[in-house]
Amino acid sequence: MTGAQQPSATISPRPLAADLRSVDNRDCPSHTDFLGAAFADAVGGPAGRHALIGRARLMTPVRVMFAIALVFLALGWSTKAACLQSTGTGPGDQRAANWDNQRAYYELCYSDTVPLYGAELLNQGKFPYKSSWIENDATGAAQTRYDGQPAVRYMEYPVLTGVYQYVSMALAKTYTALSKVVPLPVIAEVVMFFDVAAFGLALAWLATVWATAGLAGRRVWDAALVAASPLVIFQIFTNFDALATAFATGGLLAWARRKPLVAGVLIGLGAAAKLYPLLFLGPMLVLGIRTGRLGAFARTAAAAVVTWLLVNLPVLLLFPRGWSEFFRLNTRRGDDIDSLYNVVKSLTGWRGFDPRLGFWEPPVVLNAVAAVLFVVCCAAIAYIAFTAGRRPRVAQLAFLVVAAFLSEGAGSSGWTGRRSPSRSALRRARSACASSMDDEWLLTPIPRDKQRSSASLLVSPSS
Repeated sequence: MTGAQQPSATISPRPLAADLRSVDNRDCPSHTDFLGAAFADAVGGPAGRHALIGRARLMTPVRVMFAIALVFLALGWSTKAACLQSTGTGPGDQRAANWDNQRAYYELCYSDTVPLYGAELLNQGKFPYKSSWIENDATGAAQTRYDGQPAVRYMEYPVLTGVYQYVSMALAKTYTALSKVVPLPVIAEVVMFFDVAAFGLALAWLATVWATAGLAGRRVWDAALVAASPLVIFQIFTNFDALATAFATGGLLAWARRKPLVAGVLIGLGAAAKLYPLLFLGPMLVLGIRTGRLGAFARTAAAAVVTWLLVNLPVLLLFPRGWSEFFRLNTRRGDDIDSLYNVVKSLTGWRGFDPRLGFWEPPVVLNAVAAVLFVVCCAAIAYIAFTAGRRPRVAQLAFLVVAAFLSEGAGSSGWTGRRSPSRSALRRARSACASSMDDEWLLTPIPRDKQRSSASLLVSPSS
């Protein structure tokens, strides 16, 4: 028909964009995961068949997960808020956190940060590894070691974590000093110490989420397992483990991006905060042998060792006794209430490998058995890595090594380790294990009497 309108080549009401690039290989949980599909229904439904993926300018997946992580971090702070009420009168250094009547336990707001402020003499402004104190029992009496020597204690954390606490203390004391001359809210100094430390830990956790997303590849949304972990609510501010997690996860990301020196530096910093990131070097060595990338592994290991030494040497040379406290504490640590070893003892009535130990006497047999079992597990993991038909990833092997370390370590700290919010499935090991931080628990175990007694400088006198 003359003058008839020709049919349009497009069914879109507007012309198609000139740039039709799309990240079509990205995994979309709204299509591939039943939980993701359920959440998608609440925010408008799954991605359409013709959607251009990866084109959002503002709400990118990483930014969305940052927002999710901030919500969970805020909830994590709120669980500690009941223990952060200032009590007393006068300036901040004369006030305390209100822990009356065992508030930390019936309010479920316990955090190591508060009692450690006084127990490790940070409230007196002393440098952690230089200062020491005598361990007291529940009655306040000085205790004696199994060998008759006084029970002298120093800062029990690796250097980077100890210095982090010292810097947080300095900032808290600066605020207290300013509040005396400037009209600022008067807050108990220990509470300000917690707030400063928590701010840094929150940044470290966001770095963990970012690095996990980078490791996840096309399954970037798997990092939501980290950002939205319910365990963050309970444990992120209970101790200082997020520092090591950020460095360790960043090290894995740098290794995945073929930057061995950067990976080594980050792993070395992580080991200076908590020793467990050094375990990652084992899987890297195994895969380096299998793939022929021993040169890359050598650079990573050398950078990790040099970084660790640069952080530790000043404290080691100036205060060797204080520096070595972390290692002494871990050799004499007995079985914790949350270890498999203690479960067997409780159910069978067995008294264990070292039934008659004095105060602070190292459980030599237990330590030897745990070390042997851990070495056997690592050998089994290495065998799997060498013989598997498909080459495993570093994060997958690191997951197994850390899991073996936790399973065989009867004396790992059950109330200071909170490091695996993303262990939901091995099939997601690439993203989940990137942030695996060993030994996360839903409930915080109540410290033993000797641990609680050292917190008297921190909390109200009646607590």
